[in-house]
Amino acid sequence: MGYHSVRFCASTLAHGRRIDIWPLAAHIPQMAVLPYLRRRFPRQIAGGMVALLAVVACFFSVSPAGAGEPVVDDKTAHVVSRLTFGPTPGELARVAAMGIPQFIESQLDPDSLEEPQELTDILAGFPSESMDTIRLFREYGPPSAPGQPPAAEALRRTFDRADAVVLDATKARLARAILSNRQLYELMVDFWSEHFNLGGKRGLAYLWAGSFEREAIRPHAMGKFFDLLAATAMHPAMLIARENWKNVVLREGGAPAREQLDTTYATILLTNQTLGAGGPQKAADTQALARILTGWRVGAARGEADTGGFYFDVDLHDPSDKVLLGHPIKGSGLAEGAEALRILAGHPATSRTICRKLCIYFLCDDPPASLVSRLAEVFNVTGGDIREVLRTLFTCNEFYDAKYRGGRFKSPLRQVVSSVRALGGKAADTTALAGILAGLGQPLYAAEGPEGYAGASAPWLKPDGLVNRVAFAGDLVAGRIVGLGLTGNPISQASLAETLGPLLSPDARQAVAHVSGEVGAAVLLASPDFMRY
Repeated sequence: MGYHSVRFCASTLAHGRRIDIWPLAAHIPQMAVLPYLRRRFPRQIAGGMVALLAVVACFFSVSPAGAGEPVVDDKTAHVVSRLTFGPTPGELARVAAMGIPQFIESQLDPDSLEEPQELTDILAGFPSESMDTIRLFREYGPPSAPGQPPAAEALRRTFDRADAVVLDATKARLARAILSNRQLYELMVDFWSEHFNLGGKRGLAYLWAGSFEREAIRPHAMGKFFDLLAATAMHPAMLIARENWKNVVLREGGAPAREQLDTTYATILLTNQTLGAGGPQKAADTQALARILTGWRVGAARGEADTGGFYFDVDLHDPSDKVLLGHPIKGSGLAEGAEALRILAGHPATSRTICRKLCIYFLCDDPPASLVSRLAEVFNVTGGDIREVLRTLFTCNEFYDAKYRGGRFKSPLRQVVSSVRALGGKAADTTALAGILAGLGQPLYAAEGPEGYAGASAPWLKPDGLVNRVAFAGDLVAGRIVGLGLTGNPISQASLAETLGPLLSPDARQAVAHVSGEVGAAVLLASPDFMRY
């Protein structure tokens, strides 16, 4: 296949059609793949050049549906690829032996799965990972004692310290994704971390990104949605990131004297975290919710027990009665917030929003409306039980429909983690991987918008990103990325192909039929089959 016969056909999963972006893609093999190969595999280049070009060409000529034909073990491979970050050596065979139903149930019950000691030891090496929000503030927050540096300098030093804390959180997240036996749980942590995204570097919220995940997301990632919603709403990181700490009503003599309403968080809570952009909320509901949330502050009231950095200041709260989505809420202080969150968590629009996002994350960019409705019904009947919604999704007929197999394009996080897992890599030091994720456009804890990073596939399918992904595959196989236990160890193309099993199409296997070792493994990791799942 010549350079000028290569055509890039990206599948837009949301609409099921092919888009020709040939002018950009035609030059990728010449400009990126050839120099990449010469740098990384100078001795093997003659035998591997044609193979890599053939696989890259597959990306530009084969649509995702081409690798989705069912085979004997295709169903098992599909389940593993969707419920984990990707198979490790021997995992497909292990799941096939235990059976798909048992595998699903084990992943739905993460507490029943013992974590490897290797992961426990790695996590113990991050001091800040054992610190709660209050201790992080005391250890790494801005100084408050007299004689400390001026405010601007203190803020700069605080951000420097916060960078170190966030790097620890990033390395811990990557270590868990690579090594944890609780793969579905880690995927749900990723899902909810984006759903309740804090944004980029926003003051103390940035310092608390890791503690927010540990204290608000992880305990409820597969529990009841109301508990998750309440935990995120009352966490200091969310109050800072979404400006609700400024949302107050000043009072004198018991009567409101001056309002300083800030509707930022109320808007995000309604539009992004519960009802959805097309929900039933009106401007009056946003105002009412903002008033309900007045007085939700960061800190601790004197004499009160530790509340994790959240406290309710009754003197800064609007005590009037409110109406939210047609529900009257009597002025009752902090209890108003709990009632409002219950209304939002139990609203039919919320169940549809959450269930559609879960379908997009685990199935396809444009999920069947009938499936979303069935999941929403389970959500409503079970009181927002996330585990039961997932169980319904993973056992429905649509989840196993052949047209959805191999039809999703990996996010950078999924690409990086699945590559390391497929090679049997370790996670002693994932610092380099954190930097690679940033280069691929998905630095953890840094998505700016309230919607977080995309859970859909289509936004990640970009021509310039493919070049960087191919380069990453070569660097990983060549042992140029330290800390993963792959440096100095020969990598077998045959063992990688066995690990991936039916996730590789006949086209990909044929492309590497005449090469072996590092070049063959790099070709497979850079193949369209591997970049899809």
